[in-house]
Amino acid sequence: MWLETQRLILREFQPKDSYKLAPILANPQVMEFSPTGILSFEQTSMKVDGFINSYKKHGFGKWAIIHKRSNQLIGYCGIAVEQVDNVDEPEIGYRLAPEFWRKGLATEAAAAVVKQGFRQFNLPYILGIVEPTNTASVRVLKKLGMKYERKTIFYNNLMDIYRSNQS
Repeated sequence: MWLETQRLILREFQPKDSYKLAPILANPQVMEFSPTGILSFEQTSMKVDGFINSYKKHGFGKWAIIHKRSNQLIGYCGIAVEQVDNVDEPEIGYRLAPEFWRKGLATEAAAAVVKQGFRQFNLPYILGIVEPTNTASVRVLKKLGMKYERKTIFYNNLMDIYRSNQS
């Protein structure tokens, strides 16, 4: 499974991708708003294994983002099934290496993923879960057309939930 945008390719992760993703997820800037904090190589490998298991279980998950011009793995974007208020919910998530921030790439990847979630997987809605102080991520969710819905406790943090319904 893969998606293509103007500047990006989103494809399923493979175990060997852990080597390229690990430095990104070990970066304190990237993981500033992550409930887990920075990740070790072993934790990144486990995360990649979880992404791969999600493809098998749900047909979707977080996908590797490949920058077309450099053919470089620059992060991930996709939909995971997360427990929110004791309910399994489809939630979009993304992380990019800092040198690719502020170029519209997170929005480009996330827009393609949301479209795929609605069209191919027929999800009735997709949530975005974000710390209120993560203004860059809030901007991405709003650009996707997501609307603020409510606050919740997610991984012991007070978070805002945004929602996009299939139209």
